[in-house]
Amino acid sequence: MDTNIRRLLKEIGAEDLIEVFAPCMDDYLYIIDLQKNTLIISQAAVKRFKMPGNSFDNAADSVRYFVYEEDRPMIREHLQRIADGNEKNHNLHYRWLDKEGMPVWINCRGKVINDNDGKPHYLIGCVNEIGNIQWADNVSGLLGEREMHSFVSSHIKDSSSVFLIHIGIDGFNAINGTLGVDYGNYVLKSVADGIKECLSDNQQLYHLVADEYMIVDLESHTRDDVMLLQKEICKKIEDFIISEKYKVVFTVSTGIIHATKLLKYYDEYRKIAVFSLKQAKSMGGNGVYFLKKKIISYF
Repeated sequence: MDTNIRRLLKEIGAEDLIEVFAPCMDDYLYIIDLQKNTLIISQAAVKRFKMPGNSFDNAADSVRYFVYEEDRPMIREHLQRIADGNEKNHNLHYRWLDKEGMPVWINCRGKVINDNDGKPHYLIGCVNEIGNIQWADNVSGLLGEREMHSFVSSHIKDSSSVFLIHIGIDGFNAINGTLGVDYGNYVLKSVADGIKECLSDNQQLYHLVADEYMIVDLESHTRDDVMLLQKEICKKIEDFIISEKYKVVFTVSTGIIHATKLLKYYDEYRKIAVFSLKQAKSMGGNGVYFLKKKIISYF
């Protein structure tokens, strides 16, 4: 197999080979030529991390650009062990730096490909973020925040009128504590199903963390439209509680913001949505906090 991989790299080239497969994967592919001490990584990594480009003439020295400072000695030592033939596989958890210089936990895996003389020639592998926002939640059956961000980026323009509706189950920890985790998961799934029944094709529901959901609402045009939707959701939850013969009794709090420039300022609007839910929860069960549009007009 090593011979076939070396032949493929010779015929296609490392950079072209990476770009052929990179669009098919969420991971960041890389190839290190251990004998030439060069590194090539998929272009997507350059957009995500603090990298001046996707190729480096000095692989060992390249860690100074994008690896968290405390982790650099460990990586240099490990790469040297690989180059010396003392390690055949690479599988480490450590931190890279994103575009803002903030540490991001990653898992970097790779396999050593030897040359015809049995000496290490290539280290080929991939990098994936292990502290990343999740794509989906198996309990609720919903896509997660990472997919929500992707939806916003691809479907919403700056001129779009968007409401973010952040919903959280009140006192959910008590449900898990008294009725067990399995029943708690059943509640999470049932709430998600109830919310979905209230939504149109222009209202997308996502699971965020634990007992929190987010609706990206492109349907509603006014505050009254959103409040009507919120009441429908509460009615669905009441119906669920009754169907369970009051085995569980809970309410939900709802934070709502009008996001008119969501594409450009997603991260800021996401923070404001979290704030609005906290304000709603401070009002007690079934609290609703509608952040006034003028408060975020500075965007």
